[in-house]
Amino acid sequence: MTSDTTNVAQVNVPRERLPDLAELIATGVAPIPTDWPPDLLSSLLDLVHVARHRRLMQFIACAIASDIDREKRSSMETKHGSISTR
Repeated sequence: MTSDTTNVAQVNVPRERLPDLAELIATGVAPIPTDWPPDLLSSLLDLVHVARHRRLMQFIACAIASDIDREKRSSMETKHGSISTR
């Protein structure tokens, strides 16, 4: 008798390595596995969601910091005249 689902032992990825794989998937380096057992796949997808959310928040924070820095430099140039970059 054969099973339709992949055995967890056949997946060959220890649970402690799931965060690393989730990071690779979140960055687009690795594909999402389609033949994993539902419980393990669900855990992995939860970690991918967290990694993508964290990356999005970092991106937004960097964009805001860049805007603030640009506004600060622009304000300083307006107050003190043009600053030479040479």
